[in-house]
Amino acid sequence: MEVMMKSRKLLWLVTFAAFSIVVALYVFRNGEAELSQKPLARVSAIDSTKCIAPKEFMRANHMQVLQGWERSVVREGDRVHIASNGSRFQKSLGTCLGCHNNRLFCYNCHSYANVKPKCWNCHLSPMETP
Repeated sequence: MEVMMKSRKLLWLVTFAAFSIVVALYVFRNGEAELSQKPLARVSAIDSTKCIAPKEFMRANHMQVLQGWERSVVREGDRVHIASNGSRFQKSLGTCLGCHNNRLFCYNCHSYANVKPKCWNCHLSPMETP
């Protein structure tokens, strides 16, 4: 009798776990569908031939700019930066790496400043690209 009770409890536990997984997958799948159906904002004339700000400003504040871009892109979906001169840029590391395409650019500056940025926790490092 005791073995039968343990078997029933195990069966209920497995059933409950399977049901929970199915419900969780359903909820997450529906959320993905809603996100993927949201139209992306059209961006016209992205100018990536110039830096988004003067060199002195970028040297002192590039991490604040990138962190601000990260917040506005991820949380608000705002993917366009409009510079003080009216130029439009895509809020992306690709915008920066379009001009600063030397594979050692980031590494050399960060080594010199003795800092370890967290960019590469999510993004592919230029040192890792073929």
